[in-house]
Amino acid sequence: MDLDSEEQSSERAELHFLAALTDELMKSLLANGVMNRTQLQAVEEAVSQRTGSEPRVW
Repeated sequence: MDLDSEEQSSERAELHFLAALTDELMKSLLANGVMNRTQLQAVEEAVSQRTGSEPRVW
């Protein structure tokens, strides 16, 4: 699929926003005791497997 640069820029900005939002949500879940570091790491590893990226350490 070919996207013009404006569409790519828009999609990239949306992805960055969603990633930042997810990061803040995970930090909040940890800070409020809803999830522990082991649980957050499991989420991170599952995402890593699906995306092919290196998991961050919680």
